[in-house]
Amino acid sequence: MNSPTITHITFMNSSIKSSILAIFCCVSSLAAAADALSSRNTNPALLYWQAAAELPPLSDAQAKQLREVAGGKVDFKAELIEELNFEWTVKFLRKAVASEAPCEWGLALEEGIEAPTPHLAKMREFSTMALVLAEAKFAKGETTAGIDLLLMAHHIARDADAAPSLISNVIQNVLERRTIATAARHCMSWDAAGREDYARRLTLLPDLNPLPNAFATELVWIGAWEKELEENFDQARKKFGLVASSEKSDPFRSPELIKEMLETYHKMHERGMVILALEGEARRLAVAEFEKDMEADLTAKKRLPKNILVALAMPALSNMVRGEDQSAIAQAMLKSALVHGPEISEKDLEGQPFKLVRKEGGWELSSNELEFVLEFGR
Repeated sequence: MNSPTITHITFMNSSIKSSILAIFCCVSSLAAAADALSSRNTNPALLYWQAAAELPPLSDAQAKQLREVAGGKVDFKAELIEELNFEWTVKFLRKAVASEAPCEWGLALEEGIEAPTPHLAKMREFSTMALVLAEAKFAKGETTAGIDLLLMAHHIARDADAAPSLISNVIQNVLERRTIATAARHCMSWDAAGREDYARRLTLLPDLNPLPNAFATELVWIGAWEKELEENFDQARKKFGLVASSEKSDPFRSPELIKEMLETYHKMHERGMVILALEGEARRLAVAEFEKDMEADLTAKKRLPKNILVALAMPALSNMVRGEDQSAIAQAMLKSALVHGPEISEKDLEGQPFKLVRKEGGWELSSNELEFVLEFGR
């Protein structure tokens, strides 16, 4: 029989072990909770807004200078950013582009043309900032750090169109081409390892959001508006300005007329989706014909000069198609340059829709299909 002392010690040892196990379990649970709450699992949109809160105030002149540097219009000068502190903005941007969670902007797409898109202005600012900072790193000879910032700008372009719409698709492609143009100005001076690393990391990026996805999203707000028409016809039509200046000449009072406009819209949208599934020159020609038809007499029994709903919902698709095609060509040009470097020649472009011209201080690749030129080096 155990003595009371031995029994007490045994009980204490058992209690200590249980306490230690409980502590370890608690720590493990807290660690798991902390990991779940880390930025790795955070919606990038929330991190982008935190980055926006840390943007330093810029004068109009400073903002213009930064845009000109990012766009390659003027050379980078160190004094441009000496008084600007982007440290915390960059910190949150790095978290945003590293997050494994999908980017969810939470936009009210059902509001259609009235849907606020405040994120697009900020994403343009972030892209400008990343490219200017990349220029600063390249100016110091810090190639790896500069490439990291280029990759950040590529991510920003893609997340700008995370909630696909026609306007966000335009912004996505503008930001992507601007990032590629920045890379083109410097990549021929990198060593083979630097070009190879950048090319490899580019393959890990998600594809740009295709234009058909953005065009399909238009049905979200059209569907929401149709529901609003059923609930309160007068209020819904006023929402999009479908009210004449004179009550006597107000054709939009007729539900039948609005219905015909919507039917026309759906037919045009369906045709647009088919056309956007085409590729290359065939798509560009089909879109041009499509827009001619939209500009024609899209009327409801000739009672309107045109279908205002179609005009509101379908801006110049030809410009968007051209922008998407230019982005694809820019990506192909950059890929060739990264593979061949300063030894690139016409023979390396076999099968590509562009030509190479050597210029003083660099190279110029131009498209055989579109009016698009990309300069490599200065």
